[in-house]
Amino acid sequence: MSSELDIEVIEEKHVSNPVAKKLLEKIIKRIEEKEGTIPLLLHKTMEYLRQYSKMDADKAEALERELSAFELKPETIVMFVNICPETLDEARTLLVLEERTIDTEELNKILEVVKKYCS
Repeated sequence: MSSELDIEVIEEKHVSNPVAKKLLEKIIKRIEEKEGTIPLLLHKTMEYLRQYSKMDADKAEALERELSAFELKPETIVMFVNICPETLDEARTLLVLEERTIDTEELNKILEVVKKYCS
């Protein structure tokens, strides 16, 4: 396995585990075609993403689009996609980065959207 990553960072943004898995699969395929093996860090990261992705990338992107209607921060949306909270208490813990109060009625609406994709 190669020990170094020679990757240029072009853009940084918050992505959910399923979307990161999809992106990393493309990168790993290119590296394997070029070098034959992948760095251990990428291998371990892919193992993590396979284990902790709760849906495929298409569903994750659709959920992200629906959650963006609630004007949540991108990092909050990613946490909802990654964790798939089922209760109000679980959902409230994910709102720590929001700079506004989200009432119970709106949070229930958010949970209904999440349940469509996470069940």
